[in-house]
Amino acid sequence: MDKEILTILVFILIGGGISFGLHLLIGFFERYAIKKVIGEKIAEDSTSLRKLFIEWIGNAFKTLVWFLYFSFVVYLLPQSREKFETTGNRLERLREYLTELLIDRGINILITVVVTIFLMRFASALIRTIFALLERGAAARSETAAHRRLMTLSAILRGAAQTVISFIGLLTLLQQMKVNITPILASAGVVGIAVGFGAQSLIRDLFGGLMILLEDQYSVGDTVKIGETAGTVEHLTLRITRIRGIDGALTFIPNGAISTVSNLSKDWSRAVMDVEIDYEQNPDKAMQIILDTARELWNERPGEITEEPSMLGIDKLSNAAITLRLMVKTTPTMQFEIARELRRRIKLAFDREGIKTPSAKQHLVISRKGV
Repeated sequence: MDKEILTILVFILIGGGISFGLHLLIGFFERYAIKKVIGEKIAEDSTSLRKLFIEWIGNAFKTLVWFLYFSFVVYLLPQSREKFETTGNRLERLREYLTELLIDRGINILITVVVTIFLMRFASALIRTIFALLERGAAARSETAAHRRLMTLSAILRGAAQTVISFIGLLTLLQQMKVNITPILASAGVVGIAVGFGAQSLIRDLFGGLMILLEDQYSVGDTVKIGETAGTVEHLTLRITRIRGIDGALTFIPNGAISTVSNLSKDWSRAVMDVEIDYEQNPDKAMQIILDTARELWNERPGEITEEPSMLGIDKLSNAAITLRLMVKTTPTMQFEIARELRRRIKLAFDREGIKTPSAKQHLVISRKGV
């Protein structure tokens, strides 16, 4: 008996030494692989995905080595040998069951898996091809916004199609394995209802974002006004719209909360300018100066001003000034720059021609009693 215990201890020590040696050897190969794949000099806090992948593989092999060692120790102990052999019998029966399962239903299962993978890849390739043709046409017409919108829709539809096909394939596979899917469908229905009630705002945001993309209400780079927020669309997803204001503030707006949106850069824009002059000035002369200045800028920048400027005339008569209105049609988002340049030129032209703008006047009335 003592000799048997001594023999078991010797085997345990030898096995432990071998396992420890294998642990060190795996660590050596792990460090060698990291240096070989990533580079000789690598920071200790590096978060490279390749480094993490190699470390995971090394840890998996180390865990396997120690698992086999402890299984060997358990098998050597007399008290646990019977339980170990019972577990081995169960594993043998499981192996026989799996062999029978593969022989009887293996072909159907294989066909189901192959068909599911084929349909997923075929649907993805078909959607990608269709949208590639549409994107090619948009790129040929220099429609950058349409190109971005088509790319977003293509990714969304590919993901949705693959999800639906994989779910149907999974249910078919479970049926082939003689698994009752009725409870699964019932549970999925209950979970879907619960998620629908709990995430109504999220679903509303997703549908709102999808409608924005499908209807081409606006896209990244457009200047829009949503409620009290105005600025440039910096990022657009199915859930939120990010708008960068003129002061640099970044506003996040859920798409489901957008009821009215004004796109200030859709197809074309217009600079509407109201110029005030003093009542003592000749309005006809002032209007001609403003129109000549606008036409001069139009001739210099025909790519930004798409039509001849239009002088509407006197728009308002107030108690302090005469308001003249000028309209200039521009390319998208150029109305602000054109308006600023026109104001500068009109000011210089008024100075040359002696046209005065209204100045603030204050009347002081002094009442003297007893006079």
